[in-house]
Amino acid sequence: MSTSTDARREAGRRLDAWKGIAQYLGRDVTTVRRWEKREGLPVHRHLHAKLGSVYAFTDEIDSWWQRRSQSLDPKPSATPDTETVAAATPDAADSVPAPAAAPPSLRSQSWSAVAGLSILLIVIAGVTGGRRIPPQGIPEPTVRLALAPPAGVVIESLAAAPDGQRVAFSGRATIANVDLWVQALDSPAADKLPGTAGATFPFWSPDSQHVGYFADGRLKTIALATRTIRDLAPAPNGLGGTWNSRGEIVFAPDRGAGLLRVSVAQGEISTLTTVKPAFRAGHAWPEFLAGDRYLLYTDYGTGRFGIYVHDLTTGESKRVLSAYSRASYSPDGFLLFVNGSLMAQRFDLATLTLTGKPAAIAGRVLQWGDLGYHADFSVSRTGLVLARVADDERNKLVWIDRKTGRTTGQIGKVGYHSNPTLSPDGKMLAVTVQDESARRDRISLFDTATGQEHPFTEGPKVDFAPLWSARGDRLFFSSVGGRGSALLERSLAGGSSTALPTPPRFNALESSSRDGALITFDTITATTKSDVWAWRRGQDQAPFPLLTSVANEGQSRLSPDGRFLAYTSDESGRFEVYVRPLRDPTKTWRVSNAGGADSRWSPDGRELHYVANDRQMMVVTISTQPVIRASVPVPVFDTGLETLWQDTRNHYDITPDGRRFVLLAPAADRRASPFTVLVNWRQLTTTNVTARR
Repeated sequence: MSTSTDARREAGRRLDAWKGIAQYLGRDVTTVRRWEKREGLPVHRHLHAKLGSVYAFTDEIDSWWQRRSQSLDPKPSATPDTETVAAATPDAADSVPAPAAAPPSLRSQSWSAVAGLSILLIVIAGVTGGRRIPPQGIPEPTVRLALAPPAGVVIESLAAAPDGQRVAFSGRATIANVDLWVQALDSPAADKLPGTAGATFPFWSPDSQHVGYFADGRLKTIALATRTIRDLAPAPNGLGGTWNSRGEIVFAPDRGAGLLRVSVAQGEISTLTTVKPAFRAGHAWPEFLAGDRYLLYTDYGTGRFGIYVHDLTTGESKRVLSAYSRASYSPDGFLLFVNGSLMAQRFDLATLTLTGKPAAIAGRVLQWGDLGYHADFSVSRTGLVLARVADDERNKLVWIDRKTGRTTGQIGKVGYHSNPTLSPDGKMLAVTVQDESARRDRISLFDTATGQEHPFTEGPKVDFAPLWSARGDRLFFSSVGGRGSALLERSLAGGSSTALPTPPRFNALESSSRDGALITFDTITATTKSDVWAWRRGQDQAPFPLLTSVANEGQSRLSPDGRFLAYTSDESGRFEVYVRPLRDPTKTWRVSNAGGADSRWSPDGRELHYVANDRQMMVVTISTQPVIRASVPVPVFDTGLETLWQDTRNHYDITPDGRRFVLLAPAADRRASPFTVLVNWRQLTTTNVTARR
């Protein structure tokens, strides 16, 4: 990376938009985006504008570049052959004979336990029915086994038992039915634990006989022998726990909070770490290291992001790695974390420092930025690794029938889209499209009858978040160029774009009243986070704030009659949908009842839709006379959507007649991807290196 000017090394300087980040790195935008997706380039997203509205800090970029440069070996070794395993049904597994014997390296990883995972083992490396022994001097192959959950169950989060014999997972059997399951690795069947509805993020006791988890806003444990459940502590939005040999659990109770410690026997709760004031601050994903004196955890606060080790004796914390990930320690001396791919690097417990170079041992692991950078992998104390690798992040524009919930068609091709917005007459769809050939994001118009695409914006700027005028003859949209963010207006008939007034810290355009007189924006600051501002057209008035509390507020949507504002806020500790009269900010009603975001009014204003945390499209009946009232939310269909905040302004829109939705459906359900069990993965840390992109 060039260091020709002192300004480029200014610590903490902010780089706005993909173009600014690319210029700093001396690369094109396409390359920088690829680094962000595949190699963990630390890029931050403003709330809602997924494709265009991003920023980065120079000190974080510099640290990442140094790590990347160190990981690129000028003489990479050849990658060893890998034995492949494909998932199968239990019936198929029963019909295939198991190998006669396993190599010695597999015996050390409890091969008898791994062999019963409802799998079909396809040996492609020369096994002839007898024992396969590699020639002397050639490393053992890495064996990958696919963990198949029970039919119809999707694994949401998973933890390997310390003894490597079982796994506990939060399993979703239906949209509204999530439970805790335990499966022995020598059995094709999983056991659903009664009384654990809503369980998330399980973790094990050191003796592998109890499982901790979060449900109903509480930290709980269950004894596997007796099925006894204990309620230990409040945890509104638990983000991980860990259990030591002294009978203590350290856990992250909520987003934006520090870590707490609770005695399992006495129930006494104490504060372990505190969070310093910062935008998006918080501690998550604790894990005890050997000896129980030290604790790994993730700090996802701006300026402090990274993996830390906390000394329980001195109370001090030390950052060991600047990475947006959770981390786990393998007892043979490796720290595992995600930097695009699942990485392993030597970690010295005596000095609490990383040594050597990180190496990729699996592909791109599914990760959730809005959950404290949780990553879907787990490590047992025997060194068994389970990871969910899912690379496809594309989506597609589909039609969903409101009455049946079925997909009835698709618009355009699979790609990278955001902010689908229907014209007032429903004949055109405006969408943000990632155009890799042009190395930027642009806005396209699709004919809803024929699906034909018509590019609307061109040029070097990043254009996104389109919004139709009241008559459907113009588009408003956000644009990022050399001078920062701007709000532009342009006629469908052509001509140049006109800049409109924007509030301070303008981020993205959000909604407009039906008559076009009022427009709402999303803004972002370090103190009040995401806020909602508005501007009245045709008046000599500057933009003014609507919602500016210390909580995040955004995804605002004006009702068709312009009297009410629906929006998303995390004021309760998790993101929920609210409605308030536009002219009376003292009256607010929460519409969602179990988490939700991305609300949309029906064309007649009598209903409000939103996407719940369980991916369901919900509908709420709204009445406003004599006072506003909201019905109990009712599920309509499964959207397949996972992340709702800091992802995109809107994932769907509703046709003017209210009969259909146009939805950004994932190209593949990444959470339905199976977990891969990695055996003998350590040899990859010496024979493989991080791949060049």
